[in-house]
Amino acid sequence: MCGTRGRGLGAEGGVSPGMRRVPLRDRAAFNAAFLVEHYFPRSERVQRAKQRARARVVEDVRRAGAGRVLPVDRHAALSPKDFRRRYLARGIPVVLERACARWPLAEWSFDNFRRRYGQETIKLVQRRGVAADDEIVTGREFSEEVRFGAFLDQVERGGAKYMRFSPLLEKFPELLDDFDHAFFRRMVNDRWGITYQLFMGGAGTFTPLHNAMTGFFFVNVCGVKRWELIPNRYLAIMNPSADGFGYNHSKAQVDMSNVDDFPGFDCVDRMQVVMQPGDVLFLPSWLWHSVQNDSPTIGIRCGFVYLRGMVTEAFTLSCIRLFAARNPSTFEALYYTLFKRNLAERDRWLLTAKLIRR
Repeated sequence: MCGTRGRGLGAEGGVSPGMRRVPLRDRAAFNAAFLVEHYFPRSERVQRAKQRARARVVEDVRRAGAGRVLPVDRHAALSPKDFRRRYLARGIPVVLERACARWPLAEWSFDNFRRRYGQETIKLVQRRGVAADDEIVTGREFSEEVRFGAFLDQVERGGAKYMRFSPLLEKFPELLDDFDHAFFRRMVNDRWGITYQLFMGGAGTFTPLHNAMTGFFFVNVCGVKRWELIPNRYLAIMNPSADGFGYNHSKAQVDMSNVDDFPGFDCVDRMQVVMQPGDVLFLPSWLWHSVQNDSPTIGIRCGFVYLRGMVTEAFTLSCIRLFAARNPSTFEALYYTLFKRNLAERDRWLLTAKLIRR
């Protein structure tokens, strides 16, 4: 154990400037073993190499002492040029305060959704690794159909059901008219399009630690969300399973309740941010994050393609996603995107949602 956690500020509050390094040699050894594990998951030789590399990384981070908790930069006004130079190109998260406060999204509420869509049937999908422990997912995912009004009622009562990564905006496409789509194009100079996924959850609901290939903006429409962010340089500490999903997930708990199972986890540097209504958070590719709702929330994940960030933030994980993923494979994801339309459920990765150009 590393003892009491310290607090400190990094340069600009960014991931790379202010956070302690892990020796590249030890990171590379673990990453290589993790890549090979996807092809030979039962190989004892690969497992031994992976554990040796992980042990060296644990020793590295423990040597630096207690992990620090750093803030995320916040800006009330940030030009697209400054955003791309200071945050997008450097893979640093940032909060754009009240950036969507003037959008028609401000009219979204649980009451309005209940009035407009309360009798509609929706599907909730819980995926392994990004669902809470009390949301049973025995296979890759579990889905259930519920009446939207009943779901909204339990969210406001503090129920455990949480809508994550939902394509609900495809079911109710008129809601997309409430977005300033040009905002995202200006900020990232986008040419690929934006994917939209809806999140709704009550107080106390959360999503465990995970990361994925695409960067995104998260638009917080209402409620308060608390984020914990961990750089991918600590991949060996996170020790994700080589299950070939389109995302990586870790069982490490940010409250340190299982730190004995993840040695060194209390020694990693991390960032924290609390989102208020109207805030927009940018998260770069492959940044680990865990999210908890402090009150009933509505939010939208707005994903985009930034090839440079995908590769530079985690070259090994990008290779795994492109060449070793199997749930779905890259070719399956592109097939369902380009040739299959109007599917009730399909995996969301990179281009696996309808690209919307406005």
